[in-house]
Amino acid sequence: MRNGQHDDERLTWSVASASDIDSFYGERPNQTMKAIVIRQGMRPVGIIGMLLDGPRMRAFSEYQPEFEPHLRSMTVLRAIKAAQRMFDESPRPVIAVKGSDSGILERIGFVPVADEVYKWPS
Repeated sequence: MRNGQHDDERLTWSVASASDIDSFYGERPNQTMKAIVIRQGMRPVGIIGMLLDGPRMRAFSEYQPEFEPHLRSMTVLRAIKAAQRMFDESPRPVIAVKGSDSGILERIGFVPVADEVYKWPS
């Protein structure tokens, strides 16, 4: 037990492996992606990254519903910082499409360029 959490509940993050992607989605998506995975214990519960989308990369994030109470944790903030570095290092422009909470896009650094499209400053 660490900090009141059992190891099977502890949040960690790392660059996502193929097995993390398979475990999170149940199968491998067709697009080429680079992502950060957040695990609770050994189970992937959140993912943030970018997909190859023609001449650009498209940023995305998804999480399991039971993970929502942890979205403001330091581990998640560190994972977001790692994703921001990944966006900075992309040789292609990075865009994001507005989801249900578009405010997060601007809070992490995306700039609006059209109604529902945001761009990572390069």
